[in-house]
Amino acid sequence: MCCAADASSHPAYIHETVLEPDGEPYGGRGGRGPLPADRFAGLAEIARRAGRIAGPVELSFFWRDDDGRPVFATVRSTGHTARTSLSWIVDPPVPYGLTPRELDVITLLVGGLSNAEMATRLWTSPRTVSTHVERILTKLGVRSRAGAASLALEESLLVLPVPGGARGFERLLIGMVSEPGPPEAEAEHPGHPLPSRAAHPPAPRSNRRSVHRPILVGSAFPVTGEIAEDGKEMLRASQLAIDEINQSGGIGGRPVGLVNVDLDIKDADSVAAAFRELVSQDVDAMVSGYLGDQEVAHEIAADHGAPYLHAATLDSMVRLVEDNPARYGNVFQMCPSDTHYGPGFVHALTALRDSGRIPARSRSLAIVRGRWKLGDLGIAAAAELAERHGWHLDYVADDVDGQEAWAGQGRRIASLAPAAVMIGSYFVAETIPFLRAFLADPSPTVLYALYAPSIPRFRVEMGPGAEGLLWATTTGTYSDQVARRFIERYRSAWAVSPGRSHAGIAYDRIRLLARAWAAAGTPRDFASAGEALREGVHRGVNGAYSFGQAGQSALSYPLGTPDPSIAMAHLVFQVQDNRQRIVHPAPYAEATFRRPPWWPS
Repeated sequence: MCCAADASSHPAYIHETVLEPDGEPYGGRGGRGPLPADRFAGLAEIARRAGRIAGPVELSFFWRDDDGRPVFATVRSTGHTARTSLSWIVDPPVPYGLTPRELDVITLLVGGLSNAEMATRLWTSPRTVSTHVERILTKLGVRSRAGAASLALEESLLVLPVPGGARGFERLLIGMVSEPGPPEAEAEHPGHPLPSRAAHPPAPRSNRRSVHRPILVGSAFPVTGEIAEDGKEMLRASQLAIDEINQSGGIGGRPVGLVNVDLDIKDADSVAAAFRELVSQDVDAMVSGYLGDQEVAHEIAADHGAPYLHAATLDSMVRLVEDNPARYGNVFQMCPSDTHYGPGFVHALTALRDSGRIPARSRSLAIVRGRWKLGDLGIAAAAELAERHGWHLDYVADDVDGQEAWAGQGRRIASLAPAAVMIGSYFVAETIPFLRAFLADPSPTVLYALYAPSIPRFRVEMGPGAEGLLWATTTGTYSDQVARRFIERYRSAWAVSPGRSHAGIAYDRIRLLARAWAAAGTPRDFASAGEALREGVHRGVNGAYSFGQAGQSALSYPLGTPDPSIAMAHLVFQVQDNRQRIVHPAPYAEATFRRPPWWPS
């Protein structure tokens, strides 16, 4: 109770009443029982709502009457079948010299709100809120918003009802007691636990309620622009994992929440703004897909210190972590690096040739690579591996940019007629112009794309033209029972099917974080959470994750290790009858390579 120490220097009369389970006053011993005067009716309602919560409750907080006079109150209940006690002091001293508005702000900090969200609730500007936050940190003697929120919880520096309403606080005790449930439920079941609200998912099962804010995952997924569909898949899969965790009781009884910030992945300023916004919300972990300016995110995440799990597939970023673990030790790459793409292309083509699946009509290979900052598709390693296996990498087009340029490369490859070509772009808007130009006058060439066909929109736009296409990914969703169950749950939750790459990795990422937080004991112990991520192997829907290597990046099978139990398979799919079928490598292949329809009979 925050005012206990101050009460001796500022004597105040402590009022007390006891309520029966049905909310009526108890007139028993000690003269307890009279309901508070009308000016405290709102306070009594908070006590009634606390008494209807199934588990034990003890909550101290500030409250204001209609005249704005402060009251410090404490509510205690052992459950909805027991009595509830309410005690309060009028005009209490406020610790740390906090102003009424600063108490409002610190209460919203407990809920994890950003400055902009608080400004909307308090009818002020984000700049004014920022000033309040700075003053709060100074008065409390803490360095961060999280520190202020923790101290507010420990010393009951909370205002009820929640300023601006309980929306967004429904799973927190302070939200549950701030506003009444549905009127019909309150009238018909006055002695029963507060019902959950139909508009929100059920609270995690737990024997006790806590005022602690949810464990926050901050995501930077694009939900507008060129790759919005991909970003929405990541967001949906992340939320699916969070919903499943919360339905099982959360992490140590605390629910997990997700806050996403939209961004343009190809714009450095947009990336920086998104990650700074996540920092301002003091998230407990950061996640993202692939970013053109990945190093910008690395720097901001390193400063923040919370675990950051990304899927940028960049060997340059793995080297950054490897070379400076003291600074980037909280950064983990969820998938093997892009340098596996070139050698993976040669490896797959060699396996198909040696098994007789493709004819040895030509030894010529080609690679067309798009513009992607910091990217490295392992072309030099691919050329060396090609020579060892009887191929020649005869044509390389680099830094291809724009749809017309990609279409021109499609026509060029058709005229050269190599045995196979690797289409080195991750984007649907670049891969499709190449394919359409090539298929207008095709040669008997194996078309081998990267990642882009994993997005469902690709097959919709290409239609029958996608049939026979090979495509590879360093991180793909398997076709085993683990993955099938995930796909079924995703369909059930969102009424659409997930793609075969980043949806799975987004789901696995949340599961990895949950395991790390449980091992660390608290999400705020960033170092212990990071250590938990580095230990052991986690089997997810996209394969096995192990981060014990110096660069803290997932291993690749079979290119990086011969052991599939500790790695992610470099999967090669073929579009067959408008379905994505794995054709390489063993033991994950579920189908054999089919002759593409553009090859001559």
